[in-house]
Amino acid sequence: MDTGSTYQICPRRGLFASFENLDGGLMSMRDDLTYQLAGKGKVCIRMYHGTLRELKELRYIPRMMKNLISVGALEVEALKGTLGEGVLKMSSGLLVILEGIRCNNVYYLMCSAVTGLTSSGQLDGDHGNSGHRQVGLKSRSSIGRCIDLSFGST
Repeated sequence: MDTGSTYQICPRRGLFASFENLDGGLMSMRDDLTYQLAGKGKVCIRMYHGTLRELKELRYIPRMMKNLISVGALEVEALKGTLGEGVLKMSSGLLVILEGIRCNNVYYLMCSAVTGLTSSGQLDGDHGNSGHRQVGLKSRSSIGRCIDLSFGST
């Protein structure tokens, strides 16, 4: 989760539940590199406690190495961010929508990407875990195992 990013970014095309190709467009990053924008869409995620969420308007940039979830973009969607005790929560009223855990001063979303969803929000033909790709810490107890957390590989 990133407080400095303008857009949400995912470098793995296979994780998008819906996708729109874009003809180019460039994005400049803090590292002074320019990246080619290839598309945008939504990614469905399952939070560590089982709730399904949609991240909309994610930019697809194949050359990026990591996902970026923009706190600012979530605030535009009327979510409120709160920080405290190593946890970043994005809430709507009393309902916590997304939660990240701080590890090495970076907040990681605690969830897994879900592929193969039908329009009803159910996994298409499989209600088990095979449609999940690890993206975050499964529980707060795993905070001691800080690793590179991403939406999985395609």
